[in-house]
Amino acid sequence: MHDLFDLSGKSAVVTGSGRGIGKGIATLLAEAGANVVCAARSADQIESVAAAINASDAPGRAIAKVTDVSSADAMSALAARAAEEFGRLDIWVNNAGGSLVSAPIVELDPEEWERTLAVNLSSVFHGVRAAVKQMGEGGSIVNTSSMAGRDPFPGSGHYSAAKAGVNMLTKTLALELGEKRIRVNAILPGFVPTDTVKKALDMTDADFGPLLEQLNLPAGRLGTPRDIAACVLYLVGDSGEWVTGQCLTVAGTV
Repeated sequence: MHDLFDLSGKSAVVTGSGRGIGKGIATLLAEAGANVVCAARSADQIESVAAAINASDAPGRAIAKVTDVSSADAMSALAARAAEEFGRLDIWVNNAGGSLVSAPIVELDPEEWERTLAVNLSSVFHGVRAAVKQMGEGGSIVNTSSMAGRDPFPGSGHYSAAKAGVNMLTKTLALELGEKRIRVNAILPGFVPTDTVKKALDMTDADFGPLLEQLNLPAGRLGTPRDIAACVLYLVGDSGEWVTGQCLTVAGTV
């Protein structure tokens, strides 16, 4: 059974892995045996995550690579660094994204619209193109989308539009890359109270109890980065080798 989730000998790139969900994904992939490149704009954060992985009992090791995911050149350099360091590239997780701005579309600053699309949608485009060049024949790509890409949320139209684009891009890529034996899937996380989410929604830990009652989740709790990471592990291992083009909601609810 363990073989289904064994990533020994494989290498992975996880963008946005300096904290929150990305950190959880990078950590769990290393625990499963993969060597991981932790990528984000903040050097201190990804270096801290890589150091923690290397100091743990995880069989995989990690390095950090400062990356601007909105830059095609930076993403190409990231993929090349992974292949150079570990001799191969098998797994690519486009996790970086988000928006701290909430505003009606007609009031939204056009610069924020462009920034949101660049970080959340164009980054996936750049990342996939870079990854495929290094993967050769066979691999797995996972894109972190959002329930906002499935359901409308007033004030988040820019973010929702970007994530809806990620969903359709995921399905299209799955069809186009199937002949290369590269699988492409997306995950739509529910409410995971990371620092980024707290900042975006101006919430504190004290707000989560009432929120949980309001959401009335069948699972009975809010999500954790580990919950999302576990789904990524399923998708990138042999366990998910017959799964592609899917947008999986991981939210503790329907």
